[in-house]
Amino acid sequence: MNSKKCLASLIDSLGEQASIRETIGQIDISGHVSPEKLDDFKRAFEDFSGKKSEAWSISIRDGEFSEIATDAIANEDVTLVIKKPVGGRIFFASLAGFSAALGDVALTLASELLVLSSFDGFKTKGFSVLPWDGELLPGLSCLEPDSDAIDPRKGVVRDLTGNTVPADPYRWILVGHDGGGEPWNIWKTLATKNLATLLVSDVWKEDTTKVSINGARKRTFSLGEKCQDSNAYAKICQAADWILVKQDTEARHEVLVRRLSAIVRDSDSNGVPEWLTVLPESLQEALDGARLDHRAYVRSKSAETVKAMADLRKAVGEDVSRIVERIHRLSAGFVIGLAALATGLGVRLTLLTSQKNTWAVAGIIFCCVVLAITWSSIVLQHHVSSKSLVNELRNMRRWHKNIHIALTRSDYRELALHPVLDAIRLYKKTAKSTINGMIAASLIFIALFIVTPFFYSAEPVSANDKNRESQSLPSSDIEESTSKVSPAQREGINLEVAPPAGQESNSEDDKAVRDTSNLDDKQGSSSQEVFEAEERGAKPRELD
Repeated sequence: MNSKKCLASLIDSLGEQASIRETIGQIDISGHVSPEKLDDFKRAFEDFSGKKSEAWSISIRDGEFSEIATDAIANEDVTLVIKKPVGGRIFFASLAGFSAALGDVALTLASELLVLSSFDGFKTKGFSVLPWDGELLPGLSCLEPDSDAIDPRKGVVRDLTGNTVPADPYRWILVGHDGGGEPWNIWKTLATKNLATLLVSDVWKEDTTKVSINGARKRTFSLGEKCQDSNAYAKICQAADWILVKQDTEARHEVLVRRLSAIVRDSDSNGVPEWLTVLPESLQEALDGARLDHRAYVRSKSAETVKAMADLRKAVGEDVSRIVERIHRLSAGFVIGLAALATGLGVRLTLLTSQKNTWAVAGIIFCCVVLAITWSSIVLQHHVSSKSLVNELRNMRRWHKNIHIALTRSDYRELALHPVLDAIRLYKKTAKSTINGMIAASLIFIALFIVTPFFYSAEPVSANDKNRESQSLPSSDIEESTSKVSPAQREGINLEVAPPAGQESNSEDDKAVRDTSNLDDKQGSSSQEVFEAEERGAKPRELD
């Protein structure tokens, strides 16, 4: 390699015999620095040190693995220890390091793999594999884990070895066109072997790795190391991609394995046939038959699925209704509490306007009683509702497991679990709002209780004072009217025929009486009594 980039120049300066040991986070490059290459090595080292970012670091170690400086190097073996960034972008300086790391769990969160080589890049469902010229690029942030990703070791393939079946099959499924070059060949070989383990029922290890497929009769094969068919990857990738559907992975895998069990032939060689050898020949036929079987399976299960979903919907509706009913009860308690506070405030106002001398003690006692009763009812109702809700959710979880049998994991989560969780969140929010509302209402009630007396500080007017004021007005009017009547007119007041002058006096007297009759009912009764008393006083004088 004649590249003059930082990392590539360092490797070239250590000669053709340089060895590279590499992991995802570190590169160890061992080689001999000859006098002819010493200046090139120092320039490459200074260039690397000047351009490295925070995620990159480099140090020089001697034969005893002690750190040394570039000035101390003179025709000796050295080891370069390079720390590289790990995250969304992972760097590889050798094909051996790239091949060894393809199965590492850290690649699940990576989006780019950069390999120090010249080749045609390619992309998978997990990451992109791209050529790298040795330039020190910054790292990238890790990808977020995919919650819908399928782990075939859980409910699909029984892997007794624990590491043969890939936990992340998406990094082995190609997206787009094929790549080229040595990194592509390395990845393709490993992808064929890993995806082939998804198309079996069981995987275990004896002297070699064994696989079996279940069907009318159980078939056992040796896994093998490498597939000789150059077109095998395309077929295996197509079958694996068809299986990895989150709705019904288990059903698709079962019908495909049964088809393979019926049509896969035994190897011509003596001994146990290799799975990577016999699989490509029969896979396309088995996949076509499995698609037909799966379609028939879906149709036969449609009626049962609809019934199960209807029962599930009814059960979930009842669960949500019970939770919502508790929410209404909690809200009703809040409204009742407000009504109690308002009633107490009304009684408070009545005490202030009727009995000024006793309002303080009675009002304070009544305020404390109202607050105590209201808060006791709210706290008790909240406690009972929360405890009953927890018990019902615990029971609900048991019978939901039976419903899960008729639905896929994603459908169960969307149709059964999410509505209940939404109702629980609404209950918690309503309970919190109710407590906060009651605190605010209680504070307002106490504030109004304290402030209200200032608006009723004036002394109230009694009813007797009003009656005395009303009586004073008609009495003065009557005295004034009677003073205008002459003695002769008083004597003839009861006669049926009176002289003309008497008629004029009677008309004035009648006018005064009519004026007094226009007063209010309470005032009229008092005026009438005064008028009758005056007439009784006038009759004895006539007799005299």
